[in-house]
Amino acid sequence: MTGDRSGQIYFKLCSDHLSVEAIPRMKIKVNFAKLRDKPPREYELLMWTPHFAVLRSEGGQEITLRRDGRMIVRRSGSENIARKAAADMIDVVLRDFRA
Repeated sequence: MTGDRSGQIYFKLCSDHLSVEAIPRMKIKVNFAKLRDKPPREYELLMWTPHFAVLRSEGGQEITLRRDGRMIVRRSGSENIARKAAADMIDVVLRDFRA
């Protein structure tokens, strides 16, 4: 990925204590049509709706991505892995899927 953007994301542990919510500090608008038509090669697109997409990273983390860039990261072994997965996803969105 292009860089560590974890400082540009606010993180909080979800109530289930198994997932991490990642909220970008900057305004982002995701181009979901482009994401649906040409998903990033480093992710598997598991589900797509006009309002959110669920992707699986090469590391196995499931990331639910909303139009405003907010994410829920699941299936990560630790909070640090979840933070890295969210930062990597932000890099991909900013690089290829910013509306």
